[in-house]
Amino acid sequence: MLDPSRVAPTPWRNGAGATRELATGTDASGRVLWRVSVADLDHDAPFSTFPGLDRLFVALGPLRLTVDGRQRRLAAGDRARFAGEAPVTVALDAPTRALNVMTRRGACRAEVILRPAAAPHLPTGVTVLLDELAADVRLFKEPDD
Repeated sequence: MLDPSRVAPTPWRNGAGATRELATGTDASGRVLWRVSVADLDHDAPFSTFPGLDRLFVALGPLRLTVDGRQRRLAAGDRARFAGEAPVTVALDAPTRALNVMTRRGACRAEVILRPAAAPHLPTGVTVLLDELAADVRLFKEPDD
């Protein structure tokens, strides 16, 4: 079980926000294969880019996400998938948080299942505590070509 409240926030790569990195996996050369984090979203901001990674973004409160110039309203629990190199901005009516799972394109992919925190967790993967909710993050290796 990963608890974001036990991890100190660190600034985003672009300095526009903060995140709590909870878990990461790397290959033998140290290249990130997957990363699970919770972002503290305090104000409207652009996201950092992560070329070669795909993102699975789970809103934990209402927000507006603009990806590649297309705006989408997300409610708590809604998901968005996008390439890490895509231009992305978030607009908020109130501060909130988001679960962010990044996976190396072509190496692995992720799924997230939200559930009440008191419900049993999946026996595989990573579980993130999110107040009354928990997120079970399952990572899958992509088949080699």
